[in-house]
Amino acid sequence: MEIKDLKQLENGSVVFEVEEGKEEWEAVLNRISDSMQKQKPVQGYRPGKAPLPIAYKEYGQPLIDQASQEVLNGAVEKVCGEHEYFLLANPEITAVTADLSSLQATVSIVPYPTAPDFVYTGIEVEKPIKTVTDAEVDDAVNRYMKGHPYVHEVEREARMGDTVEVSFTGTCNGEGFEFDHSDKSHFRMGTGALFAGLDDHLLGHMPGDDVEVSLTMPENFHRKPVRGKTLDLKVHLNSITEREVLECTDEFVKEKVKGAETVAEFRELQRTRLQKTNDAKTDKAFDRNLQKALASRVTCPIPDSMVQVGVDGFVRSLRSMASQQGRKAEEILRERGQTMEMFINQVRPIARMQVRVSVALDYIMRKENMVASEEAIEERIQKFMKNSRLPHDKALAHMGGRENVAEKVTQEMAYNFVRDNCKVVETEVDVIPINFGKLE
Repeated sequence: MEIKDLKQLENGSVVFEVEEGKEEWEAVLNRISDSMQKQKPVQGYRPGKAPLPIAYKEYGQPLIDQASQEVLNGAVEKVCGEHEYFLLANPEITAVTADLSSLQATVSIVPYPTAPDFVYTGIEVEKPIKTVTDAEVDDAVNRYMKGHPYVHEVEREARMGDTVEVSFTGTCNGEGFEFDHSDKSHFRMGTGALFAGLDDHLLGHMPGDDVEVSLTMPENFHRKPVRGKTLDLKVHLNSITEREVLECTDEFVKEKVKGAETVAEFRELQRTRLQKTNDAKTDKAFDRNLQKALASRVTCPIPDSMVQVGVDGFVRSLRSMASQQGRKAEEILRERGQTMEMFINQVRPIARMQVRVSVALDYIMRKENMVASEEAIEERIQKFMKNSRLPHDKALAHMGGRENVAEKVTQEMAYNFVRDNCKVVETEVDVIPINFGKLE
């Protein structure tokens, strides 16, 4: 058997030519012929004694096909053994010419990519640092105060932003109607929460006033029973409640804020909270930069089939999220100004990078002889059981089996090894990046 013209394509597949010499090919044909004769003897011959041309007349193309399959399987095993390939899919025979005298074929295989030697310790990785400013603390305190106003009734005219209590009677398109409200309805002026346009009619009125209004509801109004209908209402304004934003003082903090008694202590609480959020973003950005650094060191071709698996995973996650909201993925994408094709093109570079990271980690696992312990594997399964509330057997099946869990745990060991042995370059930034940036 001769294997020649082996080459790796940009899509990650490997193509090579197979030729079987005349004597070797005849030997394979005779072996297959003998086997077939034992199953179904040729008339006039004892099993295994019919000459090859006679056997071919009896069995036809299946004789050639079985012999070809044996030779090509051997060729694939030889190539995989010599190059340490692990196949992701069954070989594809793209061309084959075979008769009783010779065999020639073109074979295409898709091996799991293997990273060439690369240095994976001491990798320089940027870590963006964001320190909370006094201005950001001021904004946080102001937001807190707006969210904790002093709420009280007032005897003045109604203003936008006030919460009003009303009672009303009326007709809908000239007929009496029952609306899903209590005797006293509350809503915030300016929101259009009760009926569209009612806010404008109540503006400037005092508690105790009666107001007659005629309103036509929009076709897309959030209350279905009155969409597109005309309401003639007699509204009594019962009360007006004001939300007053107070000044942040030591007295307010001591009474309202848990864990602080002075404005200074309250500001430090806000600063600590904001910095904790920044630090979490920093860790995510650092991990993204480390993944990009690892991926950039994997220069071998990546099979399209592996990238597609990652893309399909992103699409499944999107559809699952949409389903939980009772919606379709395409609806969510339209709100983002995207189509499914645009989404797939967006996530494909990320999927390709993730494959490269996985290849790099597999290389590190082998180089460092990393093996996940049974305790670590079981701990991962127990954690999933707790989060999913599934019994052990179903949790394990959902996780792809124990072997898959072991691989994930070992990959995490490899990643932590690189993380612990990289060179961190801290950089002060105004805004922490929230995406991978340009990948391809």
